[in-house]
Amino acid sequence: MLQLNQSQTTNTVAFYPDTPITSSAIVSLVFSGSQDYDRNPTRFIGDIISNYTTTPWVISEISGSSLPNASGFYTLHIYEGIDDSPYIWNLTDVAWNLLNETWDNANYVRAGEYLATERAFNSGSDVTPITQYVSPNENGAYTTYLG
Repeated sequence: MLQLNQSQTTNTVAFYPDTPITSSAIVSLVFSGSQDYDRNPTRFIGDIISNYTTTPWVISEISGSSLPNASGFYTLHIYEGIDDSPYIWNLTDVAWNLLNETWDNANYVRAGEYLATERAFNSGSDVTPITQYVSPNENGAYTTYLG
């Protein structure tokens, strides 16, 4: 079980891969899956910080800002991350709503070899954001009458 927290700057997780890592050039991981409650898809990238050639455990660092907002349990499939060219609009497999960067600054990391499937708990926020309008022409008023 991976423990994730969206409010932390960096999350460190460890897992034992179902399939051993074969390449010594892999530096990132692709975590792809969905929330167990409503099946909302998620995808984020983690950096490998362990020497996986000497130990079977893989240790990864994940930025809290890349994690999904919603708290809950997730089923995540973990793949080797392969750095690729920048995103191309009609050639990428990343859904528009999963991209957390401006389109022209995003570099594509595609999923390579499958490594493992893990359950994860994400401590995020289930509070719906409220839009506060501050200009006077966006405020409304109403009058109620009894009778």
